[in-house]
Amino acid sequence: MDGDRFSVRRVRHGDGSQSFWIFTPDLEVHRPSLTVLTRYGTSTQQTYAYSLVDHLNWLLANGKTPGVVSFEDLQRYMNGVTGQVDGVYGAVWRKPTQKPLGPSAAGNVASVVKAYYLALAASGEVAPELAESLRSKTAAGQTKSGRMSQVNPLAPKVTTRRPRFLPDETVQSLFEPGVLTSARDVMILTWLHDGGIRVGGLCGLRFSDLHLRRNHECGQRADPHMHVIGREDNPNGARAKAYGPTVVGRDGCVVDGVIRAVSPDMISTFYAYLLDEFHPISHLVNHEQVLVHLAGRTPGAALTTAGVRKMLARACQRTGLPVRVTPHGFRHKAAAALYAESDFNAELVAQEFGWASPQMVSDLYGKSANRHAMKYLEQAWEATARPASEAYLAPEPASKVAH
Repeated sequence: MDGDRFSVRRVRHGDGSQSFWIFTPDLEVHRPSLTVLTRYGTSTQQTYAYSLVDHLNWLLANGKTPGVVSFEDLQRYMNGVTGQVDGVYGAVWRKPTQKPLGPSAAGNVASVVKAYYLALAASGEVAPELAESLRSKTAAGQTKSGRMSQVNPLAPKVTTRRPRFLPDETVQSLFEPGVLTSARDVMILTWLHDGGIRVGGLCGLRFSDLHLRRNHECGQRADPHMHVIGREDNPNGARAKAYGPTVVGRDGCVVDGVIRAVSPDMISTFYAYLLDEFHPISHLVNHEQVLVHLAGRTPGAALTTAGVRKMLARACQRTGLPVRVTPHGFRHKAAAALYAESDFNAELVAQEFGWASPQMVSDLYGKSANRHAMKYLEQAWEATARPASEAYLAPEPASKVAH
């Protein structure tokens, strides 16, 4: 029963900000976890809160307290969340609907669990042996970019990420007549495809963020562009990843954030949506978000990221596509295409798409973008000295051809 478990709740503060805190089965704030969670911003705090609450429910189900947990217990717990049942024992604590975590999600769990126990160790609430194991078994590793990082002993081994790319045929089928049922939906897919913007950033866009003409007063980019801003007070809960604080200039223009170029098709689909669908219901809109619900029970309400995903799922059903298309798939497609077209300029792609490090681009898209090497491979295969493996593939003898 949910009432017998730790839970995560959204806490809204008076200044408009929000936090994600863990509550006990008695509906009291779990104060030991606040020591860790309050170190992070809202997005990371939300991720870590849901990661840590799973571990607290494991403790509860197995009748353990932090003071008696051993390093081996934590290893068995991590085996449990990743589905590696070797060495796992104790009561089942996860719901039947909860699937084993992948390496990335399990890495988040490992990070916050380690931070939680080290925070408790500072106040003497865990066994010294556990704290010593977490510290001594933490190895220093070197990333591909040459930077030193700490390797968490609880984290599973992370393999090379290989994103799935949307084929051009899939994108074309989504734009077939009758698949997208509104100008808003056409705008959404166009902005996802051409801009490669994250869905949280797209739903978080406000009209003041769109500088869709050349030489805008913000003075930060000559071409038409948008500012992707990481805000915590969007009415639809959408949050964009952004590096550095957002600033509004003296003239009231939005500046900074992640500055992204926009294509002519992005601009034209925006105005089609604005004139045909937004303006007729603008009297129902009481916020600054660009994307809104057009009908239903909440016309004019800010569109959520879940709403975009549901719209995309419905569009895929109309086309009969056998694959699952996600908003982030468009980002992978756009980034890999720019990476290849720019002659694999990772720094350019990182700056345009808002990544903190060019190394992240080359690590993620390096092998995938090299799909263009196929033409060279085909040339090499044709030039090989190896004879044809099948008789019917062998070239006709010259004498036979002459007849």
